[in-house]
Amino acid sequence: MFGNVIFDPVIPMPLVIGIGVIMTGLVIAYYFVGAKGTGKFRRLLLTFIRLCTLLVMILILARPMMQKPQEQTSQKPVICVMADSSESMNTKDINKKSRYETMIQTLTADKDNILNKLQENYDLRFYSFDNDIRRISQQQFASSNNATGKDTHIVESLMKLVDGNTDKKLRSILLISDGRTNEIDSLASAHNLGRYLRSMNVPVWTVPIGTSIEPKDVFVTAKLSSNYMFVGQPASIQVALNGVGFSDSYAKVNLYRENEYVTSEQVQIRSGRAEVTFPITEEIKGLYQYKVEVEPLEDESDIYNNKRTIIAKVTDEKTKVLVVEANPHWDSKFLLRALRADTNIEVTSVFQMNMYKTFAIVESASEDDMFNKNVVHGARMPKTKDELFKFDCIFLGKDIEMAFTTDELKLLKSYLTERGGSIVFFRGKPYSDRNSELAGIEPVEWSSEFMRDVRFELTDQGRMNPIFNFQSSDRSSDLIIRELPSMTSVTRVANKKSLAVVLANVKTNDSEGEIATVAYQRYGKGKVMSIGSSGLWQWGFLPTEMDMYDDIYDQFWGQMIRWLISDSDFLPGQDISFVVSGSNFKPGETVSMGVYVKHIDNSRYKPSIELTTPDGNDITLSLQNQPDNENIYMTHYTPQEQGEYKAVLHNNIGEPNEDTARFTVYYDSLETRYVSADRDFLDQISYTTGGESLELSEISSLTGKLKLFESLLCERTKPEDIWDRFPIFGILVCLLGIEWLIRRASGLL
Repeated sequence: MFGNVIFDPVIPMPLVIGIGVIMTGLVIAYYFVGAKGTGKFRRLLLTFIRLCTLLVMILILARPMMQKPQEQTSQKPVICVMADSSESMNTKDINKKSRYETMIQTLTADKDNILNKLQENYDLRFYSFDNDIRRISQQQFASSNNATGKDTHIVESLMKLVDGNTDKKLRSILLISDGRTNEIDSLASAHNLGRYLRSMNVPVWTVPIGTSIEPKDVFVTAKLSSNYMFVGQPASIQVALNGVGFSDSYAKVNLYRENEYVTSEQVQIRSGRAEVTFPITEEIKGLYQYKVEVEPLEDESDIYNNKRTIIAKVTDEKTKVLVVEANPHWDSKFLLRALRADTNIEVTSVFQMNMYKTFAIVESASEDDMFNKNVVHGARMPKTKDELFKFDCIFLGKDIEMAFTTDELKLLKSYLTERGGSIVFFRGKPYSDRNSELAGIEPVEWSSEFMRDVRFELTDQGRMNPIFNFQSSDRSSDLIIRELPSMTSVTRVANKKSLAVVLANVKTNDSEGEIATVAYQRYGKGKVMSIGSSGLWQWGFLPTEMDMYDDIYDQFWGQMIRWLISDSDFLPGQDISFVVSGSNFKPGETVSMGVYVKHIDNSRYKPSIELTTPDGNDITLSLQNQPDNENIYMTHYTPQEQGEYKAVLHNNIGEPNEDTARFTVYYDSLETRYVSADRDFLDQISYTTGGESLELSEISSLTGKLKLFESLLCERTKPEDIWDRFPIFGILVCLLGIEWLIRRASGLL
């Protein structure tokens, strides 16, 4: 009987023994040295009782336990079978059969299949998983023949399975997958989950399926350089090719306009990627369809992702720009010259000569002569919200607090938040002293110091921004900026705000390192740009030896204006804007269509949308006015058919009378781009959980491996505490009570 007793002390056993020895010495010393007035017999009796009490307490600290047979349950232990049902499992790389089909056939091929063998001793529970996990019946598992999941989340599915099987009956998990997962940081998550399952003695037996060779494929993405185009103004279609399995291969990219061939470019795919840009120009207002198509490469597995459709919206409405300056300078003069040279811009300039005199003019091109502008005098500073909201972009120079009253400065916030307009501070700090209205919308906080004769350098965000995409030169933007004249002065920036994006900065020799020079931030629906330099006018007045850059200055300002207003709710000249939440969607993905209005009588406005599907059917969609904003109308549509959709907005009042948007629906997923089996990932899961990775042909050996695993790890006995019993505590209380009575009778208390 006592051979089954084990000790599991709450503190190390040597420490328990040490405590016992010390306490024994103290007890003997107390009763034989400190209690000499008591009779010898009583001292021996008290010492014996106290030592017995001490022995019982030492035994309790040693925590004696008895090994007892573990209770056996009549219920079968649980094994969960997880089958990957994501689309990568449809890859046909196993004897011309798909991975999914091969998995089902292997597991359910005959009556003596592995599943039937496991069911003799285990409770089998079947699950299919992709981006989520679902319990299915064995009949559903055996009868399925196609995988439809759009993403794969292996680790997350394992976590959900364990959370859904919290009883102690869960014995093992059989995971059959190609190992492709779309989770972020999946390796670290798998390691942590594996350690948790190992602590629970729940191994995961993985069965990798599929080849590790990536099928060859090229897929293409394309976008327009801006959200819309001006009539007669150049734009571009930027195309990116991503190739899997192709190294240093050449591909031919074709451009089509309204399904008619335009041009081609031959590109080389290096390190799995290539880029090409197609310049385009439209001379008539409208909506145009462009298509980019990559000719199939040899042995390419999927040619349906080789083409993309781009919709270009072209407008002939002029961008209305307001320039306000109270302290005219060369920068102001050259800025106005650049803006007036653009036939798509209508410029209103206001100069506050002094507190009593304002000089304002409007320069616009007539309908008959787009290349000559007329000067209209008698304009004035916009004083109301309606007058201010007519402008698409506002340029503010120096000392503008002289030109605007405090109430008019407050309108600038409404202009940004409600109108979605853009503001440019084009000569650094626009006010002399602290101005809360202007400081609140600026992306930077200015200091009062200046730096002289410096050049700014582009940041990573600046190199990617179309403002500095100087298309007429074959040199990089960085090189052009370095060769152009330096700035006469740059206002130091004390701090940039948290939402500010820096496009260019100036390097300093002091501890500040770099100081933002060109920065912007989004404010409400609009954008605010700050340019902290003076001397940009020198880019427009270049010496003869720099003639190759004579149009850079005009490009800089023109591209800035177009970029600033490109994602505004309203195009130039519109008071009704029709916006679709994107241009490319997947089947089943919700498409949101919104109508934004300004200066419209909402009680009379009754918009409707006519949607044409790829098969030619017309659907009428009704728009609902949003309860939190009466100027926004929304509707939603969920397309299922792949192809191109055309949505036409019909307006009973306002401009335009009719507006058109197009969007395409194609299925494009990482599941179908990268389909090689990731066996290493599955090996890690099985290793960290205490399981094993098996080939599909070895799966019949799982029964024996499970029995061996249980014989090694499953406990047949269970230790139970034997010290927490009533008799033991009764003896302890009796000993202490008898000792108390003897000590009281002996006068030791």
